[in-house]
Amino acid sequence: MKKENILKQVVLQEYGEKKHSKLTKSQLSLSPELYSEVKSMYKELGGTQEDPPLTFCPWDISTPEFIIELDEENHFNRYRLQTLNSAIYQEIKGFSKDRYQQYCIKYEANCCKYGGYWKNDSSENLFIKSDDNGCLNGTGSSRWRQRAFYDFLRDITGVISGIPVIRLSIYQTFKSKKVQDIIESKDKTMILDLVRTTVDEWM
Repeated sequence: MKKENILKQVVLQEYGEKKHSKLTKSQLSLSPELYSEVKSMYKELGGTQEDPPLTFCPWDISTPEFIIELDEENHFNRYRLQTLNSAIYQEIKGFSKDRYQQYCIKYEANCCKYGGYWKNDSSENLFIKSDDNGCLNGTGSSRWRQRAFYDFLRDITGVISGIPVIRLSIYQTFKSKKVQDIIESKDKTMILDLVRTTVDEWM
């Protein structure tokens, strides 16, 4: 069973489920400063279209009061590190920018090893073309760029909507145990303790 599904099952049993909408251009346009930030970040990450794409995959875990995104190996690399330079991260309560920056630097090799997903038709269309698989010295990976941008969009959505987008990394520790190990243990009591503590920090 995937880690996300294990966590999702426990969280939704405790908090219930509510589907939250994704970011729309009309919403973003109401905040010229944030819209400018999104367009700027898209170009900095090698975006090739005139307008930044705003469509990303469904939320990992969506409850009435908050959203949880579980960040696994493929979310930590140089492109995600780049997005963390945005000023929006000063506005997000509970988010440990320094810790995430360290993960991006320390665990990029794991993104190569476990993450896969070097490119696809969508990422090649929206970002500069990828270099050879695994080569980061040139243009690198269009899919990594795309994922980093979409993570950034999710965070922006939380700022605009007021619904906390809580990020939980597999590399975090809780009570001396890695989050990854806690989830994989399927220990409901331990997982709920982790979630409740994390939610309190973010809300």
